[in-house]
Amino acid sequence: MELTFQFEWEVRLIEALQSLIRTVPLLEEIFSLITIFGEPVMAVVVVGLLYWCIDKKTGVRVGICTLPAMTTNCMIKNIFRRIRPYAVNESIRCIRVPEPRYDVNDMIRQGYSFPSGHATVSSALLTSFYLIKKNRKLLTYGSVLVVLISLSRVALGVHYPTDVLTGIILGAVPVLIVNTLMDKLNKKQLYLILVLYSCIGVFFCKSDDYYSVLGLLIGFVCGDLFDERYVNFENTRNITRMLIRTLAGGLFFLCITTLLKLPFSKEVLNAQTQFAYLYRVFRYGVGTFGAIGLYPILFRYNILKFKE
Repeated sequence: MELTFQFEWEVRLIEALQSLIRTVPLLEEIFSLITIFGEPVMAVVVVGLLYWCIDKKTGVRVGICTLPAMTTNCMIKNIFRRIRPYAVNESIRCIRVPEPRYDVNDMIRQGYSFPSGHATVSSALLTSFYLIKKNRKLLTYGSVLVVLISLSRVALGVHYPTDVLTGIILGAVPVLIVNTLMDKLNKKQLYLILVLYSCIGVFFCKSDDYYSVLGLLIGFVCGDLFDERYVNFENTRNITRMLIRTLAGGLFFLCITTLLKLPFSKEVLNAQTQFAYLYRVFRYGVGTFGAIGLYPILFRYNILKFKE
């Protein structure tokens, strides 16, 4: 059952922000740009850049802290199943559709409203970086960005204020918990706990985003363990090499996940069936394992080598 709970002040705030956007049209472009920084794909890019290029240990730590926050967000979305504000209130416009490929009112495809995934992702990244760097300026500037991303989601009509507030908390808390567990458990124990916990949603989640993130998590932990045992690649600070590694890594992931679509029709892959969901986990898991564990093997060969 989908829910439509909302507070009157939330609706009034969204209406006020959208009224301001109509008065100052440039704000629509600004909010649309800001919201991109909270997209899950941005987290993937950040972790990939860290892992392949700058600092592998930091990349692993940020990834393994952020992904469980994302699976938690998806599981809570599927528990509350709160419909997005634009689908409930005629006075609220959907300025930027979450998933343009699908019907704007299809909440299974568009994703439920509570809590905000953008707020969760941005908050989780900020918390992870702060716990590693302990830099107050990073915390200050990062907090401003998290607030702006959260505000953009409200102004664009796709989230209630309580969605983003909860999302910010939900981004920070799992990171703090995982960060604490890192100091008490060995890597294999930690990874097993995180995967088993994240798999709870298999019993009740009915949205693609949960299964995509679950696949990313499983592939990430397997890829990291594989690299640690068999590859052990080194990071680079060469700008050209960093660019090549990141772009090629993203392409490597996309190629694998795209090729794994070929055995089945679009109707089968997009069906709301347990097979489609589990195959999505498999696709994203294999793609991520390939990008994290197998792809770095290429760093040993001249095709990806440049003078430092």
